[in-house]
Amino acid sequence: MDKRYKIGEFAKNLGVSAGFLKHHEKHGLLRPQVAGSGYWYYEFHQAMQVVQCLRMQSMGFTSKEISDILNHTASVDIPSLFKEKRDMIVRQYHLYKEMLRYLDRLSDEEASALEKEGAEEWSILRPRAFYYMENASEGRFIGNEEQYEAALKWNAYMPMVETCARFTCLDPSPCLESIGQWDMGLRIDRDVAERLDIFLNKAVRLVEPKKCLVYYVREERKRNLGDPKSARGLILERPLDICRRHGFHMAGDIYSVQLFCSTAQDKNHMQEMVMIPVEA
Repeated sequence: MDKRYKIGEFAKNLGVSAGFLKHHEKHGLLRPQVAGSGYWYYEFHQAMQVVQCLRMQSMGFTSKEISDILNHTASVDIPSLFKEKRDMIVRQYHLYKEMLRYLDRLSDEEASALEKEGAEEWSILRPRAFYYMENASEGRFIGNEEQYEAALKWNAYMPMVETCARFTCLDPSPCLESIGQWDMGLRIDRDVAERLDIFLNKAVRLVEPKKCLVYYVREERKRNLGDPKSARGLILERPLDICRRHGFHMAGDIYSVQLFCSTAQDKNHMQEMVMIPVEA
C-alpha cells in the first residue's frame, strides 16, 4: 500500500501549496482519500497528477482546460489542443516583445524627467503614423457598436495603446481661441499595430502627421478635466506659446498623447506629448 500523506506534507514534498491542491480538487483533477479517522490524505502515486497539473498550468492552460484534457479529451484530439495553445503563446510572445520596447521607452523618459524635473522639451519633426479610435467628445462618450468593439479588442494590447486627445484647429493662429472641439480616444503606433496584427474597423482611422512641433512635458499638475476649456489651456497653452514665439502657424488638428498620469492624488504626475502640425 502507498504511504499516506496529509495534505500539508504532500504539498510540501511537491513544492506547491495546500491551496493549489484544494483548487485543483474542485476541478476534479485531484481526489484525496478519507481515512477512518476522518482526515484527508493523498497517496504517493497521485504525485504524478500534481506534476501534470503544474506542467500544463505553466503552458498557460486554465484549471478547467486541464480538467477537460486530463479527464475527458480523447488522445487523438490532444495534438490540436497543444497547437492551439502554442499559437496563443506566439501571440503573447510578440505582445510581450512590444511591451518591453514600450516600458524601456517609458523608463528612459522617466530617468530623463528625474534629471530635468518640470522641464519642457520640444522639437520640429515628423512623428510616426498611428491608428486612432475616438470615443468621447467634450467630456462625453459618443460610442457606437463599432467603437465598443474596437475598444474591447484594443484593451488586450495595453500598455502600447495610449490615451490620446484631438483638438480641432479652426484657423492657423497659434492661440487658444483657434482651438475648437476637444475629443478623446485611444491610439497605437502603426508599426506596433501591424506587428501585432491589431484589430481595425471603421471606427479606427490612420493618422499620418506632417511636420509637427512635438512638445513633451513632465511635471506635477492640478488638473480639472471635467472642464473642457480648462483642459485645453492646461494642455495647450505652453506649446502654443512656443509656436507664437518662433513664428509657427498651425496646419491641422492637434493631438496630445498621455504617456503617463498618476490619478490618485490632487496633483497628478504628468508625462504628455503634444503634436501640433506647423508651417513657418
